[in-house]
Amino acid sequence: MRMQLRLNERERKVVDLLKGAGAMTPSQISVKTLMKPSDTHDAIRRLEKDGYVVVRETADNADGSMVALTGDLRSALIQKLS
Repeated sequence: MRMQLRLNERERKVVDLLKGAGAMTPSQISVKTLMKPSDTHDAIRRLEKDGYVVVRETADNADGSMVALTGDLRSALIQKLS
Protein backbone atom coordinates (compact mmCIF):
# COMPACT_ATOMS: atom_id res chain seq x y z
CA MET A 1 0.00 0.00 0.00
CA ARG A 2 1.50 3.33 -1.09
CA MET A 3 1.17 6.35 1.14
CA GLN A 4 0.09 9.50 -0.71
CA LEU A 5 1.56 12.61 0.88
CA ARG A 6 -0.25 15.88 0.43
CA LEU A 7 2.21 18.41 1.75
CA ASN A 8 2.61 22.11 1.15
CA GLU A 9 6.07 23.58 0.54
CA ARG A 10 6.82 24.26 4.21
CA GLU A 11 5.69 20.82 5.32
CA ARG A 12 7.79 19.24 2.57
CA LYS A 13 10.87 21.13 3.81
CA VAL A 14 10.34 19.81 7.33
CA VAL A 15 9.76 16.22 6.18
CA ASP A 16 12.79 16.28 3.85
CA LEU A 17 14.99 17.63 6.64
CA LEU A 18 13.82 15.07 9.21
CA LYS A 19 14.18 12.28 6.65
CA GLY A 20 17.87 13.05 6.34
CA ALA A 21 18.77 14.35 9.79
CA GLY A 22 16.50 12.44 12.16
CA ALA A 23 14.86 14.02 15.21
CA MET A 24 15.42 17.74 15.73
CA THR A 25 14.11 20.57 17.88
CA PRO A 26 11.69 23.07 16.34
CA SER A 27 14.42 25.74 16.55
CA GLN A 28 16.89 23.54 14.68
CA ILE A 29 14.28 22.87 12.01
CA SER A 30 13.61 26.60 11.68
CA VAL A 31 17.31 27.40 11.27
CA LYS A 32 18.01 24.59 8.79
CA THR A 33 14.97 25.31 6.61
CA LEU A 34 15.35 29.11 6.83
CA MET A 35 11.71 29.37 7.87
CA LYS A 36 10.31 31.78 10.46
CA PRO A 37 9.73 30.07 13.82
CA SER A 38 5.97 30.71 13.57
CA ASP A 39 5.85 29.08 10.11
CA THR A 40 7.90 26.15 11.41
CA HIS A 41 5.55 25.61 14.35
CA ASP A 42 2.50 25.81 12.06
CA ALA A 43 4.01 23.20 9.71
CA ILE A 44 4.93 20.92 12.62
CA ARG A 45 1.42 21.21 14.08
CA ARG A 46 -0.17 20.26 10.75
CA LEU A 47 2.25 17.37 10.23
CA GLU A 48 1.55 16.10 13.75
CA LYS A 49 -2.22 16.41 13.26
CA ASP A 50 -1.96 14.42 10.00
CA GLY A 51 0.14 11.73 11.71
CA TYR A 52 3.37 12.38 9.80
CA VAL A 53 5.50 13.48 12.78
CA VAL A 54 5.56 12.96 16.52
CA VAL A 55 6.48 15.73 18.94
CA ARG A 56 8.00 14.49 22.18
CA GLU A 57 8.52 16.66 25.22
CA THR A 58 12.07 16.73 26.54
CA ALA A 59 13.96 18.65 29.19
CA ASP A 60 17.23 18.29 27.26
CA ASN A 61 16.86 21.48 25.20
CA ALA A 62 15.53 25.02 25.40
CA ASP A 63 12.63 24.21 23.04
CA GLY A 64 11.35 21.55 25.39
CA SER A 65 10.51 19.20 22.51
CA MET A 66 11.90 17.06 19.72
CA VAL A 67 10.22 16.39 16.37
CA ALA A 68 10.64 13.12 14.47
CA LEU A 69 8.98 11.37 11.55
CA THR A 70 6.50 8.66 12.48
CA GLY A 71 7.53 5.09 11.83
CA ASP A 72 4.87 4.72 9.12
CA LEU A 73 6.07 7.77 7.21
CA ARG A 74 9.74 6.81 7.54
CA SER A 75 8.92 3.31 6.20
CA ALA A 76 6.92 4.76 3.30
CA LEU A 77 9.76 7.11 2.38
CA ILE A 78 12.30 4.27 2.49
CA GLN A 79 10.06 2.10 0.26
CA LYS A 80 9.65 4.99 -2.17
CA LEU A 81 13.45 5.22 -2.50
CA SER A 82 13.82 1.45 -3.07
